[in-house]
Amino acid sequence: MIPLHVISIDDEPIAHEILAHYSDKLKGINLKGQFTNPEQAWEYLITHPVDLILLDIEMADVNGLSFYRSLPQLPMVIFTTAHPQYAVEGFNVAAIDYLLKPFSEERFEQAILKAAMHRQVKEMSPSLTIRVDYQTKTVRLSDILYIEGLNNYVKIYTITAKYPLLSMMSLKEMMSRLPANQFMRIHRSYIVPRHKVSYVTSRYATVAGNKLPVGDTYRSNVLTILQ
Repeated sequence: MIPLHVISIDDEPIAHEILAHYSDKLKGINLKGQFTNPEQAWEYLITHPVDLILLDIEMADVNGLSFYRSLPQLPMVIFTTAHPQYAVEGFNVAAIDYLLKPFSEERFEQAILKAAMHRQVKEMSPSLTIRVDYQTKTVRLSDILYIEGLNNYVKIYTITAKYPLLSMMSLKEMMSRLPANQFMRIHRSYIVPRHKVSYVTSRYATVAGNKLPVGDTYRSNVLTILQ
């Protein structure tokens, strides 16, 4: 199994020491970075996509829940906090788990296993279920050409449908439901399947003859992966 690429964000250095100690004992986790400054973590995530964030909630400069919602792409998240009152809100943002400090090594391993299983299920799933015109519709991932975000809606362009499918959700939410190894965000308004990009420059990516803009925020990651 490919290890989970993980970062931790917590304003307490001792918390990072514990997480690093626990992580060193697990084969299924690759701890890529640890941050006490959420702004530095945000900048890192723009150019270094990860599978999972271990995220404290009550930090001196920012609330972890608000920080997570602000990310342009939403990797899996496990909240690590000493405050149980945030549990419900944490699961409202589809957190994989909620670890109440101080937590044991066994409890940490259990949470990481849940994240690994969640990634495996998502990557094996050949389709996506969405709401279109008050009905549930299943879209094969292999049929998707690209996805465009319009405020609180997404337009899904496919090989099989003459017109795009319109569904009420944010582009960020849509990205969180897609396999990260197959799809990527190239602009604040566009998601593309990696294997369907036929040409890419610093300004645009071509998918099925359509030139889609590459945003400044995503350019470095897009060029690194697609070139």
